[in-house]
Amino acid sequence: MGALKRAGLITVARGTGGAELARTPPKEITLLDIYQAVESTNLDDVIGIHERGNHTCPVARNIHDVLKDAYAPVAKAMSDSMREVTLANMLADYRNRIGVKARQLEQ
Repeated sequence: MGALKRAGLITVARGTGGAELARTPPKEITLLDIYQAVESTNLDDVIGIHERGNHTCPVARNIHDVLKDAYAPVAKAMSDSMREVTLANMLADYRNRIGVKARQLEQ
């Protein structure tokens, strides 16, 4: 909750501890906004590439840049996809799933 508050996505009331969205409507908050608020890893670093090793080895000397260039389109695709999913989308999916489960329990 603290990370979401620091990112300006929610406000937290003192005393009662109630939280609510700081920005409305939920369609303006993307999955990328939430990810960036709560994850310490930048999307560009999701696929870990260890630091350069032995500089005398041609593989160790070049693999970092080779992998970085290869992974860049993957990170961009992830970022683009996360921008398309909004909190409103996720809330609708959640409500739909809860409704289905509730109807199943009644039968």
